Amino acid sequence: MRNRGANRYKKGLLFLGIILLSLILIGFLLPSTFFVQRSILIENTPQKIFPYANSIPKWRDWTALNPMKDLSLQENFYGPAYGIGSGIKYKGNKVGAGTIEIIDNELNTKVDFKVFINNKIETTGRIVLDPEDVNKTLVTITLEGNVKFNLVNRYIILFMDNVAGPLFDDSLRELKALSERKKDPAP
Repeated sequence: MRNRGANRYKKGLLFLGIILLSLILIGFLLPSTFFVQRSILIENTPQKIFPYANSIPKWRDWTALNPMKDLSLQENFYGPAYGIGSGIKYKGNKVGAGTIEIIDNELNTKVDFKVFINNKIETTGRIVLDPEDVNKTLVTITLEGNVKFNLVNRYIILFMDNVAGPLFDDSLRELKALSERKKDPAP
């Protein structure tokens, strides 16, 4: 009887070892990069939309970084209110923890930012304002990153489009409503 139990134990360990080795090998085959993109057409000019994109404190008006959407949200803004260096350190039950900072911009055209998601994944993002007509702007948000050889993060980024995509969709709808409702945002 004792030999039979030891044999099962060895087989169980061998089985777990094979599963673990398989997960590691599969992890090396998974992509290390990700790219998420969403767009919306807003009936307003880039000049009227740009102030909302170029100020991290104003992001709370249209993104998931909003205390009304995550009551546990703790925010610590730093740097200037607008432009390069405008940033936030945040923590919340729904949005997780991280840092966002504007790293580059081009007046009424684009805002580049970096994001450190849950203190694990460093990414870069861009908001592009592309005039489509006299009073219409195509706004596109992208997020991309490379987790290199971190096998756990390679599994996590498989779901990045499913997680970040809907957040971008919601944020863009909020930006559209805000931009179309307020034709002249206060700086």
